[in-house]
Amino acid sequence: MIAVTGGGTGGHIFPVFALIEELSRRGHRDIVWIGSKAGIERGWAEKAGVRYRGIATGKLRRYFSLRNLTDPFKVVIGLLESFFFFLGKRPQVLFSKGGFVSVPPVLAARLLGIPVVTHESDTVPGLATRIISRGASAICVGFSHTRDAFEGKNVVWTGNPVRSDVLDGDGDRGRSFLGFWDDLPMVFVVGGSLGARILNETVWALCGETNGFNIVHQCGRGNKKTGMDENRHYRQIEFLEDRMGDVLDAATVVVSRAGAGALYEIASLGKASILIPLPLSASRGEQIENARYFEAHGASVVIANENLTPHALEEAIQSLLADGPRLETMGREAKKLVRKDAASAIAKILEGYLKRKQ
Repeated sequence: MIAVTGGGTGGHIFPVFALIEELSRRGHRDIVWIGSKAGIERGWAEKAGVRYRGIATGKLRRYFSLRNLTDPFKVVIGLLESFFFFLGKRPQVLFSKGGFVSVPPVLAARLLGIPVVTHESDTVPGLATRIISRGASAICVGFSHTRDAFEGKNVVWTGNPVRSDVLDGDGDRGRSFLGFWDDLPMVFVVGGSLGARILNETVWALCGETNGFNIVHQCGRGNKKTGMDENRHYRQIEFLEDRMGDVLDAATVVVSRAGAGALYEIASLGKASILIPLPLSASRGEQIENARYFEAHGASVVIANENLTPHALEEAIQSLLADGPRLETMGREAKKLVRKDAASAIAKILEGYLKRKQ
């Protein structure tokens, strides 16, 4: 049996789903996904056709919150649930995508001597990954220079797994799905699986002032704004699942937050991007570092969250659309930063531990 764990947001769920796709292609059928009891990852496990085991989870916060008083107990409960589940099923290896959901299963696996292969998507490791990595048999990283953060460990640059429907995206299908029949360039704005309020509001304000390009806007579930459908150059979609690859492939420029999952999808399809990373007030700073990394390699233009205005965004978009050679160069440089065979690379590592157990 192969156990996988991770969840909470798309950045943790989609790589696990992509890895399960690859493991299934390689003939592995005995797979179980460990996630939170109320997590959205349960639906993705069902979509992947694998068993799901929900456990209690608690988030490790580095800021004051009353939940810091109760969540340690949830972690202990999740640890016990994972321990007894693993004791009965005895998986041969556990893959951890990191994040707070992964901590209890990883601790249980270590107590039972089950090898742990963990994965860090961002350019800088998160707190959960640093905890998990202490006893991990192997650490996979999404970006090559992240290896330096785990000195003395067994670290492999595998890349971040991307779903097959994204990698196989078709721009013609995307334009047909959206109903854009003109020759205008297309700007795809990605607010993330949960949406991004300031980004959404900026795009809505921009739509009333701009022309010369079409806009596709993934605004997040429950965030659609009424009255926007009258603009024939604008499409508003709460969340793209199976169509993400097609729409992304149709895009000329992508505007996005700077989560590692989104960046990998953008770069895998060789797209120029404008990144608006989450500020320190809303994150640990990983998106700022991710954006700086892409900008330093000529793959993206970065607008700080505090500098985001409709005018600033339109200016950045128009500047890129007016420079075809720069668009091509940015897309080409983005591709150099990623590995499109990430799921296969991780699957081979997991298979190595299966052979050792056999």
